[in-house]
Amino acid sequence: MHLKLIPLSFLLLFFFQPIHSQTNNTNLSNGIAFDGEPYLAINPSNNQNLVAAWMGLKLSNGLLRIAIKTRSSFDGGNSWSSVNSLPHFGTTYGSADVSMDYDKNGMLYLCYIDYRQAPDSGGIYVVRSTDGGLNWDTPSKAFDMYDVANKRPIDRPWLVVDKSSTANAGTVYITSKPAPWIAMPNRNYYKFSTDQGHSWSAIASIDGGIHLIGDIIAQPMATPATTRSGVFCAVYPSYLISQNILPAYYLATTRNKGQTFNYATVIASVPAALDTNCKNGYLLLASPVDSNKMIFLLPNATLGDGDILAFHSNDGGLNWSNSVRVNDDAVANGKLQDMVWAAYNENGKLAVIWRDRRNANTNGFWNAGYDFYYSTSSDNGQTFTTNKKLSNQYIAFDSILTANGNDFMSGIYCGDTLSAVWGDTRSGKMNIYFAKTIASSNTNIGISMLEGEKSRIHLYPNPTTESLCVDVAEWLIGKEITIFDSNGRKVQSALTIATQNQINIAQLPGGTYYLTIAECKEDCIVRFTKK
Repeated sequence: MHLKLIPLSFLLLFFFQPIHSQTNNTNLSNGIAFDGEPYLAINPSNNQNLVAAWMGLKLSNGLLRIAIKTRSSFDGGNSWSSVNSLPHFGTTYGSADVSMDYDKNGMLYLCYIDYRQAPDSGGIYVVRSTDGGLNWDTPSKAFDMYDVANKRPIDRPWLVVDKSSTANAGTVYITSKPAPWIAMPNRNYYKFSTDQGHSWSAIASIDGGIHLIGDIIAQPMATPATTRSGVFCAVYPSYLISQNILPAYYLATTRNKGQTFNYATVIASVPAALDTNCKNGYLLLASPVDSNKMIFLLPNATLGDGDILAFHSNDGGLNWSNSVRVNDDAVANGKLQDMVWAAYNENGKLAVIWRDRRNANTNGFWNAGYDFYYSTSSDNGQTFTTNKKLSNQYIAFDSILTANGNDFMSGIYCGDTLSAVWGDTRSGKMNIYFAKTIASSNTNIGISMLEGEKSRIHLYPNPTTESLCVDVAEWLIGKEITIFDSNGRKVQSALTIATQNQINIAQLPGGTYYLTIAECKEDCIVRFTKK
C-alpha cells in the first residue's frame, strides 16, 4: 500500500457465510470495517504452522487507527489462534505494510511500518517469534523516517531471510522506497542484519552504475528474494534513456550483502496503458531447490488488457524469457487481472494467484466484480495449468478497491496444498479471507472456525434517527458503551443496564459512527448510521 491511514468514509459493514460447494473461504480477520494487504507464512520446520498478518482497523487509546494484526494456525489452517496486535510507537501513529519470512530453523520475522505524517515520524520495525507467531518479542527499529534526508525511506518494506547453507545463512534483508508524498527523483533502498534483526547496516540504494532508476519513477519498489546459494536479489523499475531507450525492469544480485551488485535486464519494452486503479504490484521469487531458477510476475496490458505475465530465468537471472500469459481467459477481452502473488513449493513447483474479472458483466476496473484464481507450473513458468477459482463466490465491485490498503494478496504452496489470503468486499466490508485447496484438483479442504468469532453486540435499527437499541451478552452488563464519530473521536457514552439497552442519539449529527463496549475486544466494534 501507499503510506496513508485508511479514510473511515470508505468503511462499510459485512456479513458472510461460507459456501461449501467450492473451495471454502474463511473470514480470517472478522474486522470491524477494514482489513487489508494480508501476508501468509509457513514454518519450514513445521508445515502445519501457518501465520497470517494484515492491516486492520482497531480502537487504541481512544482512537480508531490501523494496526498490524496476526493469527497462527498449527493444523494447516483448519483453525486459528486469537488475534494479536503489534504495538504503535506514538499515540497518533498508524501502521501499514506487513511482510514476514521464516529462517530455515523456524524463527519467524515480521516487519511493518509504524508512522505519523506531519510531522513525519516513525520507521520500519521488526519483531520475532519463536513459537510460530503466537507471541512476538520487543520490536527493533530497522529504518528511520530520516535515514535519507528528505526522502522518508520507509514505504512498502519487504522482508526476506537467507535460508541457504552458505556464510550468508540467516541474514535478514529489508527493501523499501520513499513515502508517496515525496517528489521525484527517487531511488529504492535496502538494509541487512546478521544478528536476527536487532541491529542493521547503513541504508544503501539497490540501483547503481548504468542501471539507475532515473528521475521520473515516483515509487520504484524493489521486490526481493534470496537464493539457495546465498544470493540476495531484487527487481526494480527503471526509465533512463541514456541507459536503455525503453522502460525496463532490472535484476540486482549480490553475494556479499551489497558490497558489490551485478545487474541484468528482466524486461525492456514499451509500456501499455493499464487502468490506473489496478493494483500493479510485481513479484520476484527464487526457487528453493535450484539457485538458477527464478520467476518474475506482474500485471501488464501488452496483449490488449490487464493480464498476469510471467518471465522466467533458468540461469540465475542472467537471461530472461519472453512473457508467458498466466490467465487463460480470452486474449484482449477487456477483462482485467491484477494483484498477483506466487509461491514455490518445496519441490520447486510454482503456484500463481491473482484477482480476476473474467466473469464481470462490464469491462475495465470500475464497476467490474471479481473472483480470485490460481494456476500452477511444473516447468518454472514456461507453461501453466488451466486456471481454477480460489474464491467461492463472485464479489461485486466496491469503490474501496480504488483506495490504498488493498494492493496485495499472499499465498503459500506446500506439496499439493495451496493456501491463500486476500481482502475482499463480498458484502461491503473489507475483510481478510483464507482459502485452502488441493491445487491439482481444486478439491475443497474443510476449515473450522473458532468459537466466538461473531460479534457480541447487536445494534438496531440501522440506520437510525432518534434512538439505538443495543443488545449485549450478559457478561457485558454494567460495562461502558462508547460511541465514536467517523474521525475516531469519542462523542457519547453510557452504561449497559441489561442485555437490551436503548440509547438516545437524537443530538448526534447525521453520519457514520462506531460503537464499542469496555472490556470487549476490537471485534466488538460495530458501525451504524445516524440519518
